Amino acid sequence: MIDTILVVQGPELKSVKRGLTPELSQPKLLSLPIGAASVTRYLNNWQKRQDFSSHQPSTILVMGLCGSLSGQYQPGDVVIYNECVEYIEEGRGKKEEGREKKEGKEKKWMGTQIPTSCKHHIDGSVLNPKSKDYSQLLRQKCDSVLTAKLQTYLKGKASLVTGLTSDRFIYKAQEKQILGKNTGAEVVDMEGFAILNFFANLSVSVAMVRVVSDDCYHDLPNISSALTSSGSLQPLALANTMFRQPLPAFQLIRGSIQGLKVLQEVTSCLFSD
Repeated sequence: MIDTILVVQGPELKSVKRGLTPELSQPKLLSLPIGAASVTRYLNNWQKRQDFSSHQPSTILVMGLCGSLSGQYQPGDVVIYNECVEYIEEGRGKKEEGREKKEGKEKKWMGTQIPTSCKHHIDGSVLNPKSKDYSQLLRQKCDSVLTAKLQTYLKGKASLVTGLTSDRFIYKAQEKQILGKNTGAEVVDMEGFAILNFFANLSVSVAMVRVVSDDCYHDLPNISSALTSSGSLQPLALANTMFRQPLPAFQLIRGSIQGLKVLQEVTSCLFSD
């Protein structure tokens, strides 16, 4: 049913690998960078390679973790995406371009320094619910046939949801609740819409299964400064951020451990036969 699995690099990739049975014939497993822009670049480069043109995937399953935007979903809950909504913060595109140009030039001893204006905006803002017309957000649907098969296979173990793909890490509980209310999305990630958008004009069926790793009631540490423009996390900068925000860090670590464990179990359930 599935010939290719896409999953973000790092702990999520490791969990999916552990859930696959080596002795059985398994789908091709591809490791993605973090973030929509990085994923789009990765997929564009992949499409240009010979292995894509000679063996183009026909059915793709996107797996990984996500955050909750609704009190209905808690860490460890399994969700199947029906569609993805793209959320790009107004005015953020130009700031990200500036960040990419400066990245590598402005360095702190613990990692990359974000320009002051961008850092202030990320750290201090909670969305004004009236500042954006949420009805105009772009949407991409997952393949209905493949999604229905996953629902049948995971009957009673997973819920059908709308996912929100954000261009930045959403770490404030209040902002999560506002986004959930205004967009109708139940969970949030940073890659889903970009993947669906890329494959929209290709003859490829794409479905998504994710596991919730954090609720919408507790703040998380703002790890934005540890994320590079290439879509990877800087370990030292991440550790420094976690150390400075111990309580939010505890929420992130606890939820991630639970989510990764369930992600491995779901992978095993889907690909054990």
